[in-house]
Amino acid sequence: MSMSFSALRGVTLGAAIALSVGFTAPAFAAGAADATVVATVDGEKITRADLEALKLQMAAQYPQLGQVPLDAVYKGLLDRAIDQRLMEKEARKAKMQNDADVKAQLKDMESELIRRAWLGKTVEKRVTDDKVKAAYDQLIKTTPDEEEVRARHILVESEDKAKDLIGKLNGGAKFEDLAKSDSKDPGAANGGDLGFFRKGDMVPEFSEAAFGMKAGELSKAPVKTQFGWHIIKVEERRKVQPPKFEEIAPQLRGEVAQAEAAAVIKDLRVKSKVETFNLDGTKAAQ
Repeated sequence: MSMSFSALRGVTLGAAIALSVGFTAPAFAAGAADATVVATVDGEKITRADLEALKLQMAAQYPQLGQVPLDAVYKGLLDRAIDQRLMEKEARKAKMQNDADVKAQLKDMESELIRRAWLGKTVEKRVTDDKVKAAYDQLIKTTPDEEEVRARHILVESEDKAKDLIGKLNGGAKFEDLAKSDSKDPGAANGGDLGFFRKGDMVPEFSEAAFGMKAGELSKAPVKTQFGWHIIKVEERRKVQPPKFEEIAPQLRGEVAQAEAAAVIKDLRVKSKVETFNLDGTKAAQ
């Protein structure tokens, strides 16, 4: 497998941005620590703040952990914190803090942390409310003027069955009742309601039929798709509603931050003299 230089640089830059944007010290490191003691190891305290820090550290490897409340993983984190404290005590007794490899790794870790902290703080100053609002305005401006429909459907296995149900609907039967009793679709329990969808959200045959109907209209003939035979009823039609600013602001802020981080790194390269060489040390072709 090969990877181009541009692709590799994209991965590297993306990783740097992802690690750095929004970098802030944990709340407990800024004086808001919860000093509640949850264990002691040979007299040394382990606090709730220590567990919060450990949880945050582990969330980098297991992202789902970040969504779990502390009390749900308390016992496991506490055991891990105790084990770590015990190992650290033994390691210090063995003078591992003076080991050359350990010192080299600590230096690398320090370099990474200060890079992330600097880029995070630099970007934070550049991500203003005005820029986020401008990103929202641009999103609204470039959002296609699309229509969406809200429809119900009944899905059956044969055309004859579908025609029979259309006859019952035309005779006064309620769509929701027949959907619950006859549709094989998982959404039958809610009367076959599919909610609002855009044309590209459904298979072509279904979308063509639904978007060719008026609000309140029932399909005159069964619609065949790869899933079977459908009877469609369009409930509403409307223009696609853009997301509200409050709903999408966090996502836009992240996108603006990534763009600003890329600009910061690009500016560093412009202001600096960077020379590159081939892998064997020879001068690279210009």
